[in-house]
Amino acid sequence: MNRRQLLTAGAVALTGLCSPRRGATEHARNRKGRGTIPLIHTTDLYHPPQDPDDHFDLATIASLEEFDLKGVILDPTSQYLNPSSDSSDIHRDPGFAPVSQMAYLLRRDIPVAAGPQDPLKHAHDDISDRPREDQAGVELLIKLLEQSVTKVNISAVGSCRVLTAAFNRNPGLLRAKTESVLLNAGSTGGTKREWNVRLDPEAYKGLWQSGLPIRWYPCATDKGAFDQDHERGTHWRTSHETLLQGVSTSLRAWFAYALAASDRKDIIGVLSEAPPQPAWSAFLAQTRNLWSTASLVMAAGRVLARTAMGWRFVANATPIMEGVWPWRLDAVDATVNDRAEVTWRNVEGNGNALLFGRKQGKEFGDAMAEALNALLKSFPG
Repeated sequence: MNRRQLLTAGAVALTGLCSPRRGATEHARNRKGRGTIPLIHTTDLYHPPQDPDDHFDLATIASLEEFDLKGVILDPTSQYLNPSSDSSDIHRDPGFAPVSQMAYLLRRDIPVAAGPQDPLKHAHDDISDRPREDQAGVELLIKLLEQSVTKVNISAVGSCRVLTAAFNRNPGLLRAKTESVLLNAGSTGGTKREWNVRLDPEAYKGLWQSGLPIRWYPCATDKGAFDQDHERGTHWRTSHETLLQGVSTSLRAWFAYALAASDRKDIIGVLSEAPPQPAWSAFLAQTRNLWSTASLVMAAGRVLARTAMGWRFVANATPIMEGVWPWRLDAVDATVNDRAEVTWRNVEGNGNALLFGRKQGKEFGDAMAEALNALLKSFPG
């Protein structure tokens, strides 16, 4: 199947794609059912990855048993699929392969489709004038919301292209069925465009103008996108070795397949194999920047808490907590200008968005790393 066929595939129910091997079968027996918090995940996930933080986000969602993952909408951008001839970048596909592998590991269907590759022309663009292959992601998002009997959380960890286009096409449905938008994009200050905003400025503007219930987790502060010591900062950094120490064979294989840019066709069979050395050791030695973890954990109703076992993401009422790293969502009034810059102010009562805040301190990253490792180790297999 070529890239164009993948992009026009629409919603694909991805379950067992080939005969299971013994390890994967044992894994399936241990997996609990779907959670009760509906979530649609929009992500600029590629294979090979453009940035592996998107793989860690999907693994985090899969490990949080509170979530009922309704679907994944892939958010590719043309320059990362087909880089120019003078670029040192590589060709990629939208991340159908990692999603299909994760669906198999979870032993459930995950509807998935890819959105349009090119930015919106303006903040009210619904992409209805674009070719058929650009429509699948928007159509799947609308379909999933129509089918849901309850409101749904929508995470945005790439551009806002699919979400804004879907709103422009059917604003009444989006308003009626959206519980919250977990917006991982933008900056709390400064004039430099944050990465996800730069992918599609008009989509970012359109989302802020939509009036949808935004929970804003900015990926940058006025000091930049790698500020680990800011009250509003979501960024943290750690090593792959710290994050993946002790995780299941299948999850190690899932990450290894992605990071090795593997072109193996037996994408299910590879999940029961130990990652090849020394490539795996080289991968473990790398560091990873992460931004979206707090948004997903908070949406699941968990907190970052110190327990007798160390830092963990635990349910808010869990009695074993010895202390909590304070984080919160503050009511703000926010406005976006023509340059896709958001200005905001705290308000008493209700604002038009909720803004992430936390206790300052670079130790935040150490606590997050320990807790995420424990969460990923809970992924059975």
